[in-house]
Amino acid sequence: MFLILGAKGVIVEMIKKIKCLGKAYGRDAGGQIAVVTALVGLPLLLMAAAAVDINRAHTRNEGVRAAIDAAALAAVIPNNMTDSERYAYAQTVFDKNYFGEQQVSLNISGDRERLDIVADTQVPTMISGMLGINYVKVQEETAAVLTRSDVACIMALDPIGDRALEFSDQAVYSSPGCSVQVNSTSPFSMVSNLVTTPIASSFCTAGISQGSFAPLVKHACTPLEDPFKDLEIFKAATSCDHNSAVLVQGANTADTVLYGASEGDLGTANTGESLVEDNTVLAPGVYCKGLKIEGANVSFLPGVYHVWGNLEFTSYSSAVGDRVTFILKGEDNRLLIRDGSQVWLRAPEDGLTAGLVFWNKYLKFWPYVFGKVPASPERVIATSEVSSGGGLTIVGTAYLPDHELIISSSSPVASQSPATSFIARRIKIEGRANMQIRVDHETGGVPPMLPRSDDGARLISVNAELPDGDDD
Repeated sequence: MFLILGAKGVIVEMIKKIKCLGKAYGRDAGGQIAVVTALVGLPLLLMAAAAVDINRAHTRNEGVRAAIDAAALAAVIPNNMTDSERYAYAQTVFDKNYFGEQQVSLNISGDRERLDIVADTQVPTMISGMLGINYVKVQEETAAVLTRSDVACIMALDPIGDRALEFSDQAVYSSPGCSVQVNSTSPFSMVSNLVTTPIASSFCTAGISQGSFAPLVKHACTPLEDPFKDLEIFKAATSCDHNSAVLVQGANTADTVLYGASEGDLGTANTGESLVEDNTVLAPGVYCKGLKIEGANVSFLPGVYHVWGNLEFTSYSSAVGDRVTFILKGEDNRLLIRDGSQVWLRAPEDGLTAGLVFWNKYLKFWPYVFGKVPASPERVIATSEVSSGGGLTIVGTAYLPDHELIISSSSPVASQSPATSFIARRIKIEGRANMQIRVDHETGGVPPMLPRSDDGARLISVNAELPDGDDD
């Protein structure tokens, strides 16, 4: 937005000069035609001079406009800055992009969501100086907002490892409505040897990629912060609702409902196997020796399932769970969803685990019993395997920050979920996996998905307000 603050002053000064000349003319009885002509022409000349200087100020200020636009867009994007650091960064970007001669003063305000910049400068006049007006004051304004629709639906958290994200074999990957983010600074951080080029809204890596991607990968991106790293796991209780390994298996038996009941000490958990047959309804609770679904028509009541050990859906299983979160607790616990299984799981819409279908938490069993929660080892502690074949539908986020997640399939069947994202320390997409990833959270009935990618920003009108739905 271009504002000439000095134009009004120029015109006011001209009017004053003209009035003075007019009064002098009125007192002059000489009646000379030359004087009349001069008095008539002078206002026109001064107006022309003002127009020339104002247009000149506008032209010379184009560099200021471009520089503050670049500064606003660049400074609103990073998510690892305080407001003061963001303002300083905006000033730095402006200084690097402005090549004009006049002095420019910036007034920067805003936050992570929106940044406003007002630039004030003075442009020297050429003709108006004859009236003692040596400068035209000029003000430029711009505003940039974070683009919230650019979700990172695949995110590899490993900060330094080679092949933190790898596409291999005959897999197909497409997420035109969301981005792919790799935080590794390795020169081989993201690698693809696919015949079919992976497609996404954007590919961004803190390191360097190898292989073909569409669009071209943005390298040296700012690593995105783990959106759930500060999420504290709540202590379900030092108890087991199911002391044995729970195995759901069988054929066409009567419905069975398992409700969390006893609260015996975790230390009493045995190594036996609890057999639960088909058509079972499982309730939220603490499963101390893992949970393996081999049966058909298994359903999960809404709530949080604390699973010590592996959570496995075998090839011939079928299970449905709405508003559920599975927390995988332990040192090397794994998520295993086998090819051919029929699994439909949707995350809670609100609450502590809103949007999360799977969540792994590194815990040592006995220290946890006595109230100690160790820090994440910051390395891969287990390998989880998820097949995109069969009838897999995960509505929400699979968050496995300590796992290598292998997404594969022996058959070219695409997941039909309206809203899915995968966040893991390392991710490998292989086999004949056909991944069609979407992030339509409204259709999926889950909260807006996180994180947003590092390159989403746009300029807006200075006086514009964000609509209610812009944070989607």
